[in-house]
Order: sequence, then structure tokens, then C-alpha cells
Amino acid sequence: MRRNRTGSGDRRYRTDFQLEPKEKQALKLAEIREVLVTAGYNTTAKQAAVLGVGRSTAWWLLNHDRGYGPSPKVIKRILSSPNIPPAVRRKVEEYIQERISGLYGHSEQRTQWFSEQFQLRQHNHHEHLDPA
Repeated sequence: MRRNRTGSGDRRYRTDFQLEPKEKQALKLAEIREVLVTAGYNTTAKQAAVLGVGRSTAWWLLNHDRGYGPSPKVIKRILSSPNIPPAVRRKVEEYIQERISGLYGHSEQRTQWFSEQFQLRQHNHHEHLDPA
């Protein structure tokens, strides 16, 4: 007897709006990897160098099948890399906004904590620049 392949258990046939939150997160991280590859960063060593992280971190971030995403510390490190291509920066910023909006299924408490990590960074950055 054949199983119905369009059932909710077969993820290959789902459309984007039907994806589980963690699947959406994995897809966003795959988009970041694809932008890197398109820009010519096609090895883990090249990706790590441009992202400003170690090779194992770059590999884990871009290739590991995960149920959770990068920490704010890793994301901040990537965003502070002077070599990050603009298209990659945009994808990382999209990831941040989508995670803050709750798209990836984190608890309200974890989402709030994640959001605060970036608000504090912006607030401290502005304080540092303000001579008063």
C-alpha cells in the first residue's frame, strides 16, 4: 500500500508558508550560504575568512542540519567583518529581523532576549559615538 506523498509528513511537497519554523530557519541559513557561493566564496575557508569566524563555526553555521541558529555573538562577529559582501550582510540582517519577529519558532522569552542583544548593541554603539 502506498502512502499519500502530499500528506503533512512529507516535507518535500510543502510550500514555504507550510514549512515548520525550524525548516524556515534552515532555509534562511542556506540562502546565506548560497549568496556566499555566488559571490565566489565556495569553500569553508573562504567563507570563514569573509565572515570573520573560524572555519568550524562557518561550516556549522552554513552546513549543519540544526534545530537552532547562530548565537547573537556569532552574528555580531559576522556583521562586524570588514569583508562581508553587501548581499550577505542583507541576508544576515533579514535573518535577525525574521528571528526577532518570531518566524523561527523560538519561545517568546528567547525571542525577546535575542532582540535585546541587538538593541543593546545599537544603544551602546550610539552612546559610544555621542560625545556628550
